Amino acid sequence: MHDLLRTKHAGTLFPVFSMRSEKDWGIGDIKTMERWFPNLKAMNLNLLQVLPMNEMPAGVNCPYTALSAFAIDPIYISIEDLPEMKDFPWLRDEIASQPFQEKLAALRASDKVKYEEVRFLKFTMMWKVFEAFKGVHIDNNTELWHNFQKYCEENASWLDDYAQFRHLKDNYKWASWTQWEPWFRDRDKGALTDMNNREWMQVTYFKYMQWCLCRQWADARAKARECGVRILGDLPFMVNQESADIWSRREEFDLTKEAGAPPDAFSADGQHWGLPAYNWQAQQGNGFSWWRSKVKHAASFYDFFRVDHMVGFFRTWVIPFDKNIKANFDILDPAAQRKRGHDFLVAVSEASEMLPVAEDLGVIPPYVGEVLAALQIPGYKIIRWEQKKGIFTDPKDYFPISIATTSTHDMETMAEWWKTKANIKERKALWTMAAGKNSRVPSTYMKAKEKILKKLFEGSSKLAVVPIQDLTGEDTRINLPNSVGDHNWTYRYGANAETFQKEQAALIKQIAPLAKARL
Repeated sequence: MHDLLRTKHAGTLFPVFSMRSEKDWGIGDIKTMERWFPNLKAMNLNLLQVLPMNEMPAGVNCPYTALSAFAIDPIYISIEDLPEMKDFPWLRDEIASQPFQEKLAALRASDKVKYEEVRFLKFTMMWKVFEAFKGVHIDNNTELWHNFQKYCEENASWLDDYAQFRHLKDNYKWASWTQWEPWFRDRDKGALTDMNNREWMQVTYFKYMQWCLCRQWADARAKARECGVRILGDLPFMVNQESADIWSRREEFDLTKEAGAPPDAFSADGQHWGLPAYNWQAQQGNGFSWWRSKVKHAASFYDFFRVDHMVGFFRTWVIPFDKNIKANFDILDPAAQRKRGHDFLVAVSEASEMLPVAEDLGVIPPYVGEVLAALQIPGYKIIRWEQKKGIFTDPKDYFPISIATTSTHDMETMAEWWKTKANIKERKALWTMAAGKNSRVPSTYMKAKEKILKKLFEGSSKLAVVPIQDLTGEDTRINLPNSVGDHNWTYRYGANAETFQKEQAALIKQIAPLAKARL
């Protein structure tokens, strides 16, 4: 059994982009996350679950659409906190100027993340920072420059491809790599070497930003350990077709099909994700090398990791681009499905010392749960989904090797569910389970919250992770599946990290004893 499962833990799902601090640039960044760890400790929460941090394409705000399976999005850099900024007083002056501060104030005041404005501001400033870094450190052969070189060498297996791809994306004004000149599309070594030599600054700029992110994350992780907090990362099921990984390892993917989800109660036509399908023969043939590399790299950032769309590794719903071929699962034999999923989980479990957590929600064949239980990998228990014939299961009866929660980022919050989704019969049944038969059903989730959370935290699941909105009682959701717009992935929590304990003393007083009871 993994060490994490030997004791119980309590935590919150709190996307980094949703966090606020007094110094953020309109989006939570890595230093903002670091400033939140003492607040989690004050609530006796020792787990932080984050959503994917991978770089997203321009014009995209969905963290499950990634340009790279390895690169962190530079929008999460806290520029003012970079240690080399002390060497660049002219840049500090620019940031401190009234026009710049007015831009920051407007972004901070927004109740939503304005991704494109944040991207433009951060990428523009980071180019200036990199130019300054070259003039002060690279040109003078300093120790910091040597540290950067060491980082590049240690991460060359993914960093070189990513930086080249990312620069070419800019050069081609974000056109698909399938439309590039053949020598770049097909990765001619001579052409890439010439580009690296000719446009060294532009390529190295992207490596530099990843180094900045890596250093800041190391500091944040040290703070997390100091506060007794462990970080649960999220690894997307697939990267975008327009990604460095597909460009550089295309033989491991099937670009004639896209992955999705079959029709169900929530989507009569199924889901088209716009993501390429796996070439499973190649993936299995090399022992899931790409995924093992992803997990090994992720261990630099996380203490354990969530595998998105777990069932897809057993069987993937694939939709051919050829309209004459019907969509179907890529494997139809249940025994073969079971074996592939089992082998995948063994491979990623052995890739690092991290514990995998399986997102096993939706229509799931029984064998998935059997494999997870045999390998001692936690699956999900959502309190309002765990019911039979209208009777909700007491969390004390949940399978211990599981992660219990009230909702996920793809669901309405408990407050919204209580107010608009659940009928009186459902609310009464859940409340009866949480508070007893003779208790009057509260009119709002805020009034029901404490007993529901108490019941969840008292449960047998080793992991209990509650979305920040369900801890506070907010009704703003993070994502509405099968929809596009600025209502998705833009949620920002109202309080700053620095003032949270003062402003939310009542919330801390309510949550802290509930969480402490299970630690």
